[in-house]
Amino acid sequence: MGYRKEINFDNRNPFNSIIGVILIVLFLVTLYFIARAIFTILYYLSPIMIVAALIIDHRVVLGYVKWLIGLLRDNLLLGLGATILSVLGFPVLSAFLLGKALFKRQVKKARQEAEEAREGEYIEYEELNSEELELPRLEKEERKRDRPENPDNRYDDFFE
Repeated sequence: MGYRKEINFDNRNPFNSIIGVILIVLFLVTLYFIARAIFTILYYLSPIMIVAALIIDHRVVLGYVKWLIGLLRDNLLLGLGATILSVLGFPVLSAFLLGKALFKRQVKKARQEAEEAREGEYIEYEELNSEELELPRLEKEERKRDRPENPDNRYDDFFE
């Protein structure tokens, strides 16, 4: 015999649904204030981050500006939208450009270390006599075939 459980949603307590809604609203309000604090901090640090990105690797910022100009030439509407989003999201954009500049610097440093390791320093070695070895020639052994030979099958000829 199976077990059957009945779930009743006709709960007469109205506070159960109100408490859930209040908790969701409190969570969203808390999330809003956290995001607002992060964006405020990014807003005040954004000029410093752009200057740092220019110092670390100026080609990152120039590449982004060239991309925006190229986008304005190719597709004016999309270029205007990207420019407006760049101005409105300047704190996030400055953090992105700083991160990209730092990443490119790390990649450049790792590539340089790899090249140095490849070139490396000379190591001492000893030159050995390179005499040719004379080995006797071996005769091929005839293989016994387990299967009867098929004259049309040339697959085995590849291994002889």
